[in-house]
Amino acid sequence: MEIAMKTGIYVRVSTEEQAQEGFSIRGQEQKLKDYALIKDWTIYKIYADEGISGKNITERPAVNELILDIKAGHVKNVLVFKIDRLTRSTADLLYLVDLFNQHDCAFNSLMESIDTQTASGRMFLKIIGIFAEFERENIIERVKLGNERKVKEGYTLGGRRVSYGYDRPKGQEIQTINEAEAFIVRDIFEMYVRQGMSITAIARVLNLRGIPTKEASTWTNSQVKDILTNPSYIGKVRYHVKKAGYIGEGLHEPIIPAELFEEAQKLIAKNLRSAPTNRPGEKSYFTGILECADCRKKMYPHTDRDQIRYFCTGRRFGLCKASSMNHRDLETAFSEYIERIETLSELDTLNLKKQKQARQEARQALQAYQEKQQQLKRREKEIMRLYVHNEMEFDTYKFMKKQISDDLVIIQKELERLSAFEEEKEPALKKENIVADLKRNWELLTAAEKRLFLVKFVQSIYAANEIPEGKRYGKIRVVEVVFQGVFSFGIL
Repeated sequence: MEIAMKTGIYVRVSTEEQAQEGFSIRGQEQKLKDYALIKDWTIYKIYADEGISGKNITERPAVNELILDIKAGHVKNVLVFKIDRLTRSTADLLYLVDLFNQHDCAFNSLMESIDTQTASGRMFLKIIGIFAEFERENIIERVKLGNERKVKEGYTLGGRRVSYGYDRPKGQEIQTINEAEAFIVRDIFEMYVRQGMSITAIARVLNLRGIPTKEASTWTNSQVKDILTNPSYIGKVRYHVKKAGYIGEGLHEPIIPAELFEEAQKLIAKNLRSAPTNRPGEKSYFTGILECADCRKKMYPHTDRDQIRYFCTGRRFGLCKASSMNHRDLETAFSEYIERIETLSELDTLNLKKQKQARQEARQALQAYQEKQQQLKRREKEIMRLYVHNEMEFDTYKFMKKQISDDLVIIQKELERLSAFEEEKEPALKKENIVADLKRNWELLTAAEKRLFLVKFVQSIYAANEIPEGKRYGKIRVVEVVFQGVFSFGIL
């Protein structure tokens, strides 16, 4: 007669197994309950891991809970539908068998009729485990070979995710272009390669425009970078994304030219090398304000051995031939420029037409930002509702809440700036006052204070590195300074 034992029933099924082979959690559970009833065993608890692979036990909550209960003495018998429901790893299987022995816990498998209370049962269990792992490795090898063959034939692998910019209806092996998304893909490459925008800035722009990702979520740096590095957009297919793998010619249509994609890869590689020293810092206080006088494009800083140089964005794309500028020489040129400003009062007057146009543009921008602010606030309430009603995971809620909060902070600052500009009837600061402050205080300011002054009052500084013909080095000259939408000083 069987001895009544506190039995822990363990069931597991992966998503693929349930879809392909009909392994149902509920089906396993019912059969094991019936078996325990026949054996007159007391069921202590049912442990279920649903939609989880059996390759190891470390990432399965239920099996780890079962192990703890065995160690605590709550479970004296483990019952499973098949051995591979418990584990497919021989190492894990041997560990569990030793664990069962140490804590005087029996093991039974319904399909294999195994009872580890006998020597033959323990031996048979090890043999079955070896064959289970052998079969798993064979499956992995067959899948790998099949995927490589499919990619070499030009087909996109049939995973759950389809590249942004494409669709692949069920049963279709070749992906087709989604025109709405393809437009965004082209725009992303354009912003990164042609406009010199950072990956972070691109993600921010897409989120502020209200453009969703393929999964209808917000954009992150990694998602933008995935697009910039995805060879699908030039008509190629690949096997293995995160590590070195095979890339071949695909059967689908490309979205962007190969030349544009290659430019993006070069920029990404370059930015990876220069990013740690390429960020605007306190000492490189002209960053974001300094522009090339030749092509009117932004100049970006690069620090090498504590020496800061500014490079023209246009030169990076072959659109300008301007030479780089040393920060120290630029500082000298800016100081000389300040000294000459007072002689230009007759050359520079307030341009009322431009100011009127600027105010009109400010009103339009103000309205657009107000509408976006309301949209974000409604979105914030919606995700709060979804989280409260358990329709959204906490990590997702936390991520989306932070994105919305960051965007609201940016929009609020823009609203404050535009509102102040809209309300001004006359320039809040007179030209002569700013000139006097600059001439009197510039040399006394710290680097942080200079940065603060420039960000607050200066819109653009246009400078040129003038190199005489036949000479290697030239002299930096500040050509024009434009103060925050109000007036500018130019040197003829």
